[in-house]
Amino acid sequence: MTEVHNKIPMDSGNIMDLFHRGRPVRVCAPMVRYSKLAFRCLVRRYDCDVCFTPMIVAADFMRSAKARDSEFTTNKTDRPLIVQFAAKDAQTLADAACVVSPFSDGVDLNCGCPQRWAVSGGYGACLINKPELVKDMVRHVRNQIDNPNYAVSIKISLVHAAVTSKFSLGDKNI
Repeated sequence: MTEVHNKIPMDSGNIMDLFHRGRPVRVCAPMVRYSKLAFRCLVRRYDCDVCFTPMIVAADFMRSAKARDSEFTTNKTDRPLIVQFAAKDAQTLADAACVVSPFSDGVDLNCGCPQRWAVSGGYGACLINKPELVKDMVRHVRNQIDNPNYAVSIKISLVHAAVTSKFSLGDKNI
């Protein structure tokens, strides 16, 4: 595995503290081709509290240094930052999370992308029908990241979820 270059490790606080400040939390959600570093820097100038990266395919990210360098860029002012991954197996997601964890405040597993390429590849919205796999992926990340304040979240599409399944992760302590 190649090291991530041009990234500055930063100390992470608890991103959940943002929700206890007594005001709404302004979030820049992941947007295809728009949520790159330059856009995140722009929205932060307008008091965005948390930014997400665009969805990154975890397997490609782990397979190629070129993919890592082109898909994940950040700087010391790009915090709090959540890195969104598309993944279909727990270990690949956990490995990708370990690579980005020194430079971000959390990872988000995309379980809502309805694009045909994602669903046919086993990513995105098709995971809504695989709650045990999603649970396993979250647990793998949680078990491999040393920082107890590092956030692990799941993005779902409520419209797609309502149409395709009844989604439940069972116990709340993932």
